[in-house]
Amino acid sequence: MGRLHEDTAVTGRDGKLFVDLRRDWDIWGPNGGYVAAIALRAAGKLAPPDHRPATLSVQYLSAGKYEEAEAVVEPVKQGRSAWCINVALVQAGKRFLQAQVWTTNRQIGPRSNELTMPIVPRPAMLKIYGEIYPRESETFMFWDNFEVKPTRIHNRDDPPGAPVVQEWYRYPGFEAGGDIFADFTRPVILIDTLQWPAHHRGLAAYPNYIAPSLDLSVWFHEAPGDADWLFADVHTPTAGHGLIHGVARVWSEDGRLLATGSSNMLVTPRG
Repeated sequence: MGRLHEDTAVTGRDGKLFVDLRRDWDIWGPNGGYVAAIALRAAGKLAPPDHRPATLSVQYLSAGKYEEAEAVVEPVKQGRSAWCINVALVQAGKRFLQAQVWTTNRQIGPRSNELTMPIVPRPAMLKIYGEIYPRESETFMFWDNFEVKPTRIHNRDDPPGAPVVQEWYRYPGFEAGGDIFADFTRPVILIDTLQWPAHHRGLAAYPNYIAPSLDLSVWFHEAPGDADWLFADVHTPTAGHGLIHGVARVWSEDGRLLATGSSNMLVTPRG
């Protein structure tokens, strides 16, 4: 099992930034949300100390390898209250991810939220997956990084339902250490990853394709902070012309909207 705050940590050496991609986050290669989280933390290395992430936009160019990668970070806009920072993750001279992160220290402005968290059972009322379902041998080790509590039971012989995931997620042992960029890695991984499972639940049969993400956009609202369990509300209602599109929201247990995100996935035949 990986530890998110350690496995996304970016360290400096000889004036450059580096990170080791960990195999604990394997799912069709290094998980997209995992490498996006690394890019977010790399941006945090150069952002002013009083800034927090506002938006994250990611382009997945190819799959990384489980080895050291360089994070090339460049502030391209340094405003009084907002910075725009470009990040590239590079291995062997090849860029496999590029991202843009807006950061801000702005606090003034209106406060409103017309959205409310879905009415679902709280984590204390639910069982984790391991108590409900037997572990399947083909399960990616990626899923060992979480405790997951589904809000309803899904069986293999159930008819297809809505393309929706509504589940509680917890990262055991997570410690942001006061780093708000590290704290926001938690919703980033959920938003990227769960749009494919949501699509999968709307299918009548096991698909003969996969759908890796082409891109990812995340808008940050409030830091998780002391929140332990995060609720992922994910809908993937749209597919056509070789693309699948999903939208995700992540909430705290006390009903705060933490982050919203979306991506397009490219339909790719298996094998």
